[in-house]
Amino acid sequence: MELTESDAGAEQAVAVGQELVVRLRENRTTGYRWQLALPEDGVVLDDDRFDADPSGRSGAGGVRTFRLRATKAGPHRLGATLQRSWGSGDDTPPGLEFHVTAH
Repeated sequence: MELTESDAGAEQAVAVGQELVVRLRENRTTGYRWQLALPEDGVVLDDDRFDADPSGRSGAGGVRTFRLRATKAGPHRLGATLQRSWGSGDDTPPGLEFHVTAH
């Protein structure tokens, strides 16, 4: 299953063991990077990567891809926020929350 920003807030169902891919637009030139907050139990992160825009233009941005897997049945909340490594938190844009139920 694949999720994007437009899926935030909606309920999604996956099977235990199923891959869940979250793709979010990111422009690294701004200093902001997507940070994922996972529940302590039930979902694991298998991969986190950034793919630059294929145009190769400077400042064009790209897509951050998180590959996750549900490891335990039940409802899980996944949070995603754009953060700067040097930011205080006051300049952080509102985040996204994905609602996933594994069965």
